[in-house]
Order: sequence, then structure tokens, then C-alpha cells
Amino acid sequence: MSLFSALEKLHRQDRFQQEDFHTEIVAQVLRNCPTLTIEWLKAIGATTMPNPRVVGISTQEEFARLADHATDSKPDIAIRLSEGGETELILIESKLGSKQGATQLQRYAEHLTAKQLEKTALVFITRDYEDPGDAVRADPRFRLARWFEFYRHLCAHVNGDGLTKELKLFMEENQMSLGNQFRPVDLVALENFLGVRALMDETLQGEVTLEAKKVLGDVSSIKGSFKQLRDNERYTIQSGFGNWDFFCLIGYWFPNRNPDDSVWVGIVLTSNPKSKHRKQVISAFRDLSRTEREWKADNLDDERAWSELSHGRPLHSFLSEEDQVRAIKNHFISLLQRVSAFKKKNPRLPWSASGAEEESE
Repeated sequence: MSLFSALEKLHRQDRFQQEDFHTEIVAQVLRNCPTLTIEWLKAIGATTMPNPRVVGISTQEEFARLADHATDSKPDIAIRLSEGGETELILIESKLGSKQGATQLQRYAEHLTAKQLEKTALVFITRDYEDPGDAVRADPRFRLARWFEFYRHLCAHVNGDGLTKELKLFMEENQMSLGNQFRPVDLVALENFLGVRALMDETLQGEVTLEAKKVLGDVSSIKGSFKQLRDNERYTIQSGFGNWDFFCLIGYWFPNRNPDDSVWVGIVLTSNPKSKHRKQVISAFRDLSRTEREWKADNLDDERAWSELSHGRPLHSFLSEEDQVRAIKNHFISLLQRVSAFKKKNPRLPWSASGAEEESE
């Protein structure tokens, strides 16, 4: 785990702003490594200045609103390059998970125009692809970039700076280090993916789905599992209760930070922080985690975070079984029976089905 991921865990989830956190780290690395800064900006076409004498980098710099703007503007990073009496201004907006504001990029472009400099650029850098919109895309000063491309420049930069090394690890742990080649292991994974998916489907359908319906009242179909895999790094069926007060998810969780971690197989009970039954649900979760130590609790003390109890095993622990599919089915059914006992012990929780097909988070 990187130092920055460890520091992230010390923050309350509801107050932690990962994009701002990442921005400050990147900005400091760029300050420490002017060569890296210029190489990257040239690579994405944001500057043509050959050897700037001054490289100034600020974060969250406030630009007072222009006459036709509703708000002030605060791009994530502003870079000023100076050489021979010439100055270039480059504004950078970063997105990791959130989406751009409706007029955000357009406002930044208009601020650049208002500066009346000979050379300006607007960089929109994202972890996942996001369309900047036709108006901004047509602006010749606009550059669309991706964090995995920046990561490659970071790796190519020869530097003994410990901060740079930690930033690389943090980006790897947060899906910002996409390669540009399929490795042999990737080809094996792709060639076997449909077979693996069929095995996961078999373990979740049939007896397991029937048991889940008996215990929980309703459960999502296997069709929604692929969306869960894409959006949440898990392959699950699920049930929601009350007015989306809490959920039960059954299936497979994939390592989304450390690729050396194993796929995890089990059940997760998760509590909605906005639920009016929150205290009641958390109290029941606490009681279960105290009486059955196998349940692992997470975020029960954070009133604004999604809280959960999890019970399961790493997938590799089933490899010694002669019939692994049967062993995993029995594992799920056994866990559902534990949930059934939890349900009987806590009849006042809002167990009525919310609608199994809805997203849980």
C-alpha cells in the first residue's frame, strides 16, 4: 500500500476529497520535477515553449467571475511558464470519479481569453473517458488527456524522489496506470473469461438464488451482475430492504487496488448512511459482529459512511475441493442461513424488499 493510500484511510470518508488530494500530490511532484512538467505538457500539445526559465504551479487558484459568469472559477492546477519576456498560462481540470460542471470548462476557456496572453491552454485530464462537449472540444487551446498517459511519463522519468515513487503507487492503486499493451496473462484471462463467467453464474443461480429469495424475499437476476463488475469491481446478486435502508450482496469481490490480493467470495451486509433506520441497523450490525466474530465490520463508527459487515473466504481457498462449484454454492447457502438467523433475531429492521434490481450505492 502506498503512503498516500494509508493517509487516505485516516480521513472520514464523507469528508475525504480524493480528487483534491491527488491534485495536491501531482502539483508538488510537478514543482519538484520541472523537466517532467515540460515533457508532459509538450507531449499533450499544451506548450511549445522550448526551455522556460520559470515554471510556476498553483492549485485551486481562484479566478473572479467574469461579467456573464454565475460563479467564480477555481481550476485544479494553474501552470505559468515564462521565457524571454513571454508567459504562457495553462489551466488543468482533473476528474477521477466526479463529472464536470455544466459550464465549468467553458468558463475556464473564457478566463484564458480574458488574460489576453499570446499562448494559453486548457487541459481536461480524467481517469475515465469523459466527453468535454462540442463547444470546448472545438477550441484550439483545448487538450484532452488521461491520467494513465501521465502515469507513463511518470514512470519514464528517471528520478530518485520518494514523492514520485509514492505517487506512482497511489495511481496504480486507484486505476490510473492503464498500460498500452496486452500481456500474456491478459490474453489468458480474456480467452478464459466467458468460461469463468459461466462458473460464477452457476454458483449464484439455481439453489443459491432460490435460498436467497426464501431468506431475503427478493433478489436481483444474474443479468445485473456484469454492471456490478463494471461499476463496483464485484460480481454479485443483491437484495435491498425498506426504503433502500440496507442491502445484502452475495457473490465475488475483485481486488481493485492490489492485484496481488485474491478474489473474495461471500456476503456483505451494507447500511445506507441516509436511512432513517440507520441507528437501528448499525446497532444490529454491532450485535452480530460481537456475537459472531467471523463477520468483519467496517465503518460502523462513521455515521456518514456506508457501513458494512462481510463474511467470506478468498477464492483460492476452494481450489483443493474436488467439486469447487458445489463447494462455493454450499458456502453461499451456509452464509445465507446465517443471514436468516440474523433476520429472525432482528424482526424490527425494515426487511421489506426495496426492489432487487436497483443499484446499492
